[in-house]
Amino acid sequence: MSKVKIRKRQELEEKRVLRQKKTEQKVKNKYLITLAYDGSSYGGYAKQKHKNTVQNVLERTLSDYLKTEIKTTEASRTDAKVHALCQKIMFEIDQKLELRKFQTQINENLPKDIIVFNIELVNHDFHCRYDVINKTYEYTITNKLDPRNIQYSWFINKKLNVDLMKKSSQCLVGKHDFATFKAAKATTDTSVRTINYLEINQKDENIIIRINADGFLYNMVRLIVKALIDVGSSSKHPSYMQTLLDMQQKPDNLESAPAQGLCLTEINYQTKR
Repeated sequence: MSKVKIRKRQELEEKRVLRQKKTEQKVKNKYLITLAYDGSSYGGYAKQKHKNTVQNVLERTLSDYLKTEIKTTEASRTDAKVHALCQKIMFEIDQKLELRKFQTQINENLPKDIIVFNIELVNHDFHCRYDVINKTYEYTITNKLDPRNIQYSWFINKKLNVDLMKKSSQCLVGKHDFATFKAAKATTDTSVRTINYLEINQKDENIIIRINADGFLYNMVRLIVKALIDVGSSSKHPSYMQTLLDMQQKPDNLESAPAQGLCLTEINYQTKR
């Protein structure tokens, strides 16, 4: 057989394989799960070999129930002991699921600290991570030592000046380079993000810091929270936040707030699902 014919045959085979792959992709159904979890017992969301993580548990439960290997993609990764009320997870399968029945039975098989709030069939071109337009994280600080809340807030045994914290935080709202507020593990190409709003509200013994942005760098919220607490406790001047923002580099003495006070509360999409 001539080299030309061999090459033609190879090209035809490659086209056949490509068509087959496209056909297989078309028959798969894509599902979006809204997930909530208490992160206290987990080494974070993302799958890790030697740690108990939310993704490990979820994929194992889905695979056992659906009797096929399920790989999931998450909208946002959370660290060990961080919680979520609105995590978004997607997966594909060639089965057509009865959504209400599926949700009920998956929740019966999941541990009680992981809950599927909703499942929906979405378009094939939808992506739970890349179609996000904004996310919201909340951080809870408490002045009351209560064992019932110890895994869901940061206990600080001093009165914080919330008005100073609010005034200091406003320089962060808008589009900025948040290079100062990212941990060494951050692997993103750019540290430019847009914070749409940053709210600090006090209710009884609790202070809630709520931040909505188009995206977050690794440890960004926890670094911001710790800096704001330094201002609120009067150990730093209110101009401290602007100084940090202008530095464009994380100083060695800037620490992160503890993980347990952080919760992913909202993920929003603009595109139709």
